[in-house]
Amino acid sequence: MDAGFEKKFARYLSVFDMQEFDEAVLDYKQLEKHIGFLSQLAALENSSLGVVDLHKRRYVYMQSKYLPVLGLELEEVLKRGPRAIFEIMHPEDINGVIDTLVRGSEFLLSLPAGEKKDYKILYDFRLRAGTGEYVRFIQHIVPLELDSKGNIWLMLMVNDAVPPRGEDTSPQRKVINIKTGKQYLFLDEETESRSHLTKREIEILGLLSKGLASKQVADELSLSVNTVNNHRRNILEKTNAGNTAEAIRYALSLGLI
Repeated sequence: MDAGFEKKFARYLSVFDMQEFDEAVLDYKQLEKHIGFLSQLAALENSSLGVVDLHKRRYVYMQSKYLPVLGLELEEVLKRGPRAIFEIMHPEDINGVIDTLVRGSEFLLSLPAGEKKDYKILYDFRLRAGTGEYVRFIQHIVPLELDSKGNIWLMLMVNDAVPPRGEDTSPQRKVINIKTGKQYLFLDEETESRSHLTKREIEILGLLSKGLASKQVADELSLSVNTVNNHRRNILEKTNAGNTAEAIRYALSLGLI
């Protein structure tokens, strides 16, 4: 990576310098419990999960079905850390990801200890696969464990591949209260362009996610079935999804519904 990246990455790492850990009081048995549970979850859900120890500043756990697709070895990523990921990230996404991590992390650290686990950082980016093509991912970052001082000690990362969007589409990023769904930061970037779902489309997709058919959605919203079906087609086109289930999963991963 070039010097410009190293400077930006150092800025991100410096965000956590305000936290002072006492290793003598860190209970690594809690880490073992989390890893045991996450390993089972990753196997059952076929998910991609990682845990970062902010005291040691390194990955302490990772289970990812996507590493072979990206041409990466697990040991390499655990050893080299985020740099292994940034090296295959789309050049146009790096600055936005660093900015999101810095501002999102500063927000989390500013919260009272009792509220830190209530929030997550969410953003998308593109990584170069072994084939040379780029795959878009959504990453959720959630405080997993605090130390006795209220410092964020362990951070959980959950990754999912999502349908590709237009190359001219700006990456999405949010900080969300998990309990209330309320969004913080980056609010001025919300738009209803062709690459984004409108409020009505999100409303319809939310009802579809509850198992309602088009006729039921139409009755619920006082719309014609034809209008609902038109919205469904638009939703599939904007999310580049092959069916409604894929579109629902995409919307859920972004915290839209």
